[in-house]
Amino acid sequence: MKLLFVAPSAYLLGGVQDWLYDLVLGIRQKGYQAAVAIPDGDVHQADLYKARYPQLDALIFSNPTGSEEGRIETLCQVLLDQSVDIVVGVNIVDIYPAVARLRRHGRLKGKVVMTIHAISADFLEDLRAYNAVIDGVIATNQLTCGLVHDLGSALVAKKVYYAPYGVDVPLQKAHRSLATTRISSLAKAPDQAPTKQILHIAWIGRLEQPQKRVHDLPSILEQLDRSDVEYRLSIVGDGPERSQLEISLHPWLQVGKVRLLGCQDKSTLYTEALAGHQALLITSSWETGPIVAWEAMAAGMAVVTSRYLGSGREQFLRHDQNSLVFDVGDARQAADQLARLRDPEVFEQLTNQAYADVNQRYSSQASLEAWIQAFEAIDAQAPRPGTDLPDFSIPASGRLDRWIGVRRAERLRRLLGIRFRHSAAGSEWPHTAHGNADNGKLLEKAAILEQEDA
Repeated sequence: MKLLFVAPSAYLLGGVQDWLYDLVLGIRQKGYQAAVAIPDGDVHQADLYKARYPQLDALIFSNPTGSEEGRIETLCQVLLDQSVDIVVGVNIVDIYPAVARLRRHGRLKGKVVMTIHAISADFLEDLRAYNAVIDGVIATNQLTCGLVHDLGSALVAKKVYYAPYGVDVPLQKAHRSLATTRISSLAKAPDQAPTKQILHIAWIGRLEQPQKRVHDLPSILEQLDRSDVEYRLSIVGDGPERSQLEISLHPWLQVGKVRLLGCQDKSTLYTEALAGHQALLITSSWETGPIVAWEAMAAGMAVVTSRYLGSGREQFLRHDQNSLVFDVGDARQAADQLARLRDPEVFEQLTNQAYADVNQRYSSQASLEAWIQAFEAIDAQAPRPGTDLPDFSIPASGRLDRWIGVRRAERLRRLLGIRFRHSAAGSEWPHTAHGNADNGKLLEKAAILEQEDA
């Protein structure tokens, strides 16, 4: 079985990037052929990606014209050059019309797989649009699998697979306590009393509101300040809400109770953000993991988390057993649960159970086996005919396209060296063809599915 993952190169840090890196190396160690192909261009910079993930030895492709037709033609050539059994789409939507074009002409025998890493309406609309092309869907969360089934297509219902993210779990659980754990140099508070118990809390993620609810943090800190909990909060990440968050957190930043540490690569995350804290705080409204929760559990930390969409069907986070859970947006509940970690018995019981559970469910080995089983099942399917595929024609985007046709206009652009420039990653190589999909309606449907399983 030979696989080709087609992924963006504009994003160098994040859960999906770490997942792809670990998965590809794991697949290769199991004796399969696995390659990664990435775009190069204005915003997608393959050299930076290759420097960040050198062991992947990623293949590079580029769109000489910057047009939509150019993207599809470029991917068609990549697929013809590689001749793989399975091509895996990782947030590059043009792979699906490219596969359809080749199949219509009998030039592609391999399968195509969509991976879904978010509870997001745009990906489900992509799946609906390209259902006739896609041979299999692999989702990282049980709720996402349920939403795929809920599309109502019998064909889709037979080809969705669940394969979670995985993390490295050490052979022995790390020992932590409020009295002895030392915070890292990056987050050390100058007024820290050496003999006083301080709860070191980490919040790790993209600084944005709709999903991560980063603006819940000031309210949680206000509640902690009303209690007798001595704490330090380290915030790791960056995003569109950083400036506003700095303003709202100013009182705590000024006295050293909160530190904004910015983005960190995976190695620094482990040595600084995870190793120096006792608790991970999650405030999200929805998640398909998050990977950082499993990493924290593997590192011996206690997880205090919102009851986010995606946690219900996953049936992993269990309040008072392997985690402490509060309702989304409830600052008082969040602070109360954090305060409970001062009890050594509560902390030890939670972290022991979490370590055991994550080792069983989300270890790198368990995750790798789930992904390989899904790929093998899809590879074993009978080939899908290409003769009855819809014609995913590209609409004219300018006068040249209207005058001589899209395909001829593309050939003329290449001949004359005409190229569209892009200033955004999603414009240069879109992750979806349905950016205006109604995510609010999808989240309402997701909440209903979660309640059905409650």
